[in-house]
Amino acid sequence: MSSGRAQPETARRRSGLGGAAAMWGGSEAWCAILEADPDLAEGLSPEDRRSATRALRSPVIVAGRPRWEPPSYDPGRTYGLLVLEGLLGRRVKVGPAVGTELLSCGDILRPWDEPHMWELLPPELDWRVFRPARLAVLDERITALIGRRPELAVNFAGRLLRRARSVSYLMAISHQTRVEDKLLATLWHLASSWGRVTSEGVSIPFRLTHEVLGEILGAQRPSVTTALGRLQESGQVRRGAHGGYVLLEDPAQPNM
Repeated sequence: MSSGRAQPETARRRSGLGGAAAMWGGSEAWCAILEADPDLAEGLSPEDRRSATRALRSPVIVAGRPRWEPPSYDPGRTYGLLVLEGLLGRRVKVGPAVGTELLSCGDILRPWDEPHMWELLPPELDWRVFRPARLAVLDERITALIGRRPELAVNFAGRLLRRARSVSYLMAISHQTRVEDKLLATLWHLASSWGRVTSEGVSIPFRLTHEVLGEILGAQRPSVTTALGRLQESGQVRRGAHGGYVLLEDPAQPNM
């Protein structure tokens, strides 16, 4: 099994999708952003990295289950919210159709900044919390500091672009015909972002209901249940010890 399919080591170390969640409570804390997410300092010299690590300290907010009402910040001065731990779902409903975008460690959200073009056919938006989450507030001070370093500006902007590319990738997957193919490709996509390489395969450390998987795939819940059963029977996926999924075959040559 190739480890290139799962997260870089720094990202895996900070993923922490369980464990300490019950200890967070509702109190606000602070974090050193570049210690929590070292990849955001890529390109900085050692001296600049140390200086930026000291400077980029932000308040942390907590999102608890089952639903989350995002706080409001000045959209012109606040860069966004950086997910440090946990798993969130941004759920969009247009008429009878529902789609869910998953967000976790390293993703940057701007929940107060929705496109005005949707005013003619406004969607219903809500946020689900699948694992209690901690988010660093990239407030006005942090936004100003990011703007002083081109490397930081590029790295933080890259996280916003990563979300757009992930959504377009999943959209392409959703156009496949067989639900098994959609589901397997989606699970591998999740594993590439948040998976861990183990001796048995690549583990996705969280469990999603079949309904939520269907909202990600663009499929009905019963179809997802059937597809998951077939993937388990064929030896491509199995349940993990803590309710997640373990992918058992290298997807380099997918049968799609």
